[in-house]
Order: sequence, then C-alpha cells, then structure tokens
Amino acid sequence: MSHELRTPLNAILGFAQIIDRDNSLSSEQQKYVGIINRSGEHLLSLINDVLEMSRIEAGQLILHQNYFDLYKLIQSVQELLSFKESSQEISLDFHIDSDIPQYLEGDESKLRQIIVNLVGNAIKFTQVGQIDVHLCLLSYDNNSRDIELQLQVKDTGVGIKKENLETIFEPFKQTEKGGENHEGTGFGLSISRQFARLMEGDITVESELGKGSIFTCTLKMMVQTKIEDFVKQPSKQIIGLQPSQTDYRILVVEDVKDNQLLMMKILSSVGFEVRSANNGQEALEMWQKWHPQLIWMDMRMPVMDGYEASRRIRQLEAENPNRQTPVIIIALTATAFDEERKAILEIGCNDFVPKPFKEAVIFEKMKQYLGLEYVYQESTINLSSHGTVNEVDNFEQLNAEMEKMPKAWVEELRKTALSAREKNLIHLIQEIPEQYFFFSRFSKSNA
Repeated sequence: MSHELRTPLNAILGFAQIIDRDNSLSSEQQKYVGIINRSGEHLLSLINDVLEMSRIEAGQLILHQNYFDLYKLIQSVQELLSFKESSQEISLDFHIDSDIPQYLEGDESKLRQIIVNLVGNAIKFTQVGQIDVHLCLLSYDNNSRDIELQLQVKDTGVGIKKENLETIFEPFKQTEKGGENHEGTGFGLSISRQFARLMEGDITVESELGKGSIFTCTLKMMVQTKIEDFVKQPSKQIIGLQPSQTDYRILVVEDVKDNQLLMMKILSSVGFEVRSANNGQEALEMWQKWHPQLIWMDMRMPVMDGYEASRRIRQLEAENPNRQTPVIIIALTATAFDEERKAILEIGCNDFVPKPFKEAVIFEKMKQYLGLEYVYQESTINLSSHGTVNEVDNFEQLNAEMEKMPKAWVEELRKTALSAREKNLIHLIQEIPEQYFFFSRFSKSNA
C-alpha cells in the first residue's frame, strides 16, 4: 500500500514543482500551486503515519533526530492550515513565547505531525469561534541543552463528553460528535500521544461539551547551538549546465508514464540528453547500446524489475572490466522501509531517492556522482525610478539592515509574523525610518 500510494503522489508533487518554476504565473496561481505542494506534503505525512501506526503496534517506533528551525516549522503549519481556516468562520492565532530557541535538535517530522493533528482537529470541530495555539518553554538545562516545551491548543468548538476524554486517544475512535465529521483516519490523536510519549512527554485534554476543548502536549528536545551546521541560504533555481562539460546521457527507467514524463521533463529542462525505458529488460538493452553515464532506476516494474536489472548490469560490468566506466545507478523507490533500502544498495545501486522526491534532491545527487556544475538563476535587485524594490534575493543585505533596527522592534516583528496578524505587521513595517533605505523600501514594497 505504501508503494501504491506514494507512486501517484510522486507525480502530483513533481509536476507541482515544475509549474512552480514558471515565472509567468500570476501571484494567485503561485498561491494555488503552493497549496498543492503543502497539501501534498501533508498527505505524504499522513501516509507515513499509517506506517508509523504499524510500527507502534509492532513496538518498533523510533525517533529520527535532526536539526531544524522551529520558527519555519510553525510557519509551514500555519500556511498549511490557513486554507482550511479561511473556509470557516473562525480565527486561528499562533503564539510563540520569545524565550523559546529558534533552532532545535529532535524529530522534526513527529513534532510537525503533532501540531498539525491537534490544530487540524480543532479546526474540524470548530465551525464558528476562536482557536489559539500557544507554544511555551517549560524548562531549559544550559549544560545538557535539554529543553521541555508545552504546546497548548484551545478551541471554542463542540467539546467532548467527560466519558469520552480518554477514548478519543484510542486508534480509529471518534467522539459521538466527531462521528458526524467523516474527515481523517481516526488515529491522529493516538499517534500524536505516542509521539509525545516517545519524546518523554504526553498529551492531555480538558473539555466541556458545547464550550470547547484544550489539548496540552509536553515533550522534550535539545537546543542546537551550532547554527551554521544546518542553516542554509535560500536555494537558487537551477536553469542549466555550465558549458564545456561532457554531454551527459541519462536513462530514466520507469513503468508509470506520468512519473516517467516527470523525470524526463526535469532532466531535459536543464540540458541533459535523456532517454527512457519502461522496464528493466528495456533498460538493460539500452544500457548496452547507448551507454548512459547515469541511470535513474525504478525498482518495481513488470517484465523485469529494477533489482534484477541492476544486478545484471553489475554482473556484465564485472565480466568486462575494460569495456566502459561503471554506470551510476540511483534507485527511485516508493518504499519507506529501511530493510528494502538496504537491499537496494546490496545489489549494486550507488544510492537511492525515495518517492515522492524534490527536484532539488535529483539535481544534488547527480552533482554528487557526476561532478556536475550548474548554472543558477541570477539574484537581482531592481530599483524602479521611484526607488521601490521590485525583486530582492539579497538576504545578506536584508539581514545586515535588520541588525540596525531596535531589538524591541525586531522581537515584536518576529512575534507578529508568527501569529499571522497582518494589520499589526503592516503597522510595524510603516514604523521603519526612511534612513534605513534598503530595508525600508524592501519591506514596504512587499507588505
């Protein structure tokens, strides 16, 4: 089921990324493509949760630690859920205490899913009223860098009967009121509580029927102090290959036509010579005749799958060591299981990329194995005759200007942006003095 669900989602997210690169889109169209991307990513996380539930039942649930930007995480959740909020007569406000560190070390995916589940649940059962999301700091050990957070989601929705306060955390269970709403899988709260407990916390609920509910989640993570290790500048769009390089031949092996077309489009758009094969047998024949430098190999196909095709290619290379340079084989797999990924590497694939994939990952892998040099879209700062900024990608200059502003103003701007209070944000922007020319012009033209 994992493979069957991820395969069409790969095409949905992939073509959405291609459309997003189209500079001719209107701002409204870009907004819609952004919604497709965020909703698709959320759907992918739900599919992953189905797998997580099976791991929970098997006692195999583990944390995947990584460094992440908490503020960006909250912003992405806001953007994801704002579309649902706007379709109802409710107000959704996010509040983050100023003493919470921006960069943390922990399982970002599980934290994100907890927030999405709790806030999404509140939106689902609050047709009219208010939803407040408050993230605060409970404790911080400066020596160990351990941090304990509390996430509280308060709504004015339908509420929950006292006798149902614990059953809502059982898999596939909904409250009597919840049964009237058929959205969701029915195990979002169960998974969220398991995630919180895995992070040395828990989720509790207080509620009164007809008056609303308060879900409180506690969890522990670590503060990351080496920001430079993982904070990157916004990535630039790749528009081509640097001249005076080899004419790279790339073979795409994929039986699903939509995904095949997606890969062909991504690769040919920057100047690769690309051909396709529908199964492993065709790939084997084309490898012998065309001699590609790199093969993107789907693993599950009819006639001959990617495992057998990769195995045979490596066998033929071993029998004829002087024939040609070994081809790079990167598996494209819709599986989420570590066991299968291990098997992929053991048969001779150089690497693998899970579906759905981001095109940036595709280009990065090819750069890693082929030593490619790309041409990137230039960052420009265009000032009109009126001195307004039409397009700005110079984030270093913006950061430098931000440093000159009063700390109290910067802190208020940060909190206002995170809580999505547009009127307050515009008011703060209007307070920027004219002597901060660059920052002032940029902010006001993008307000």
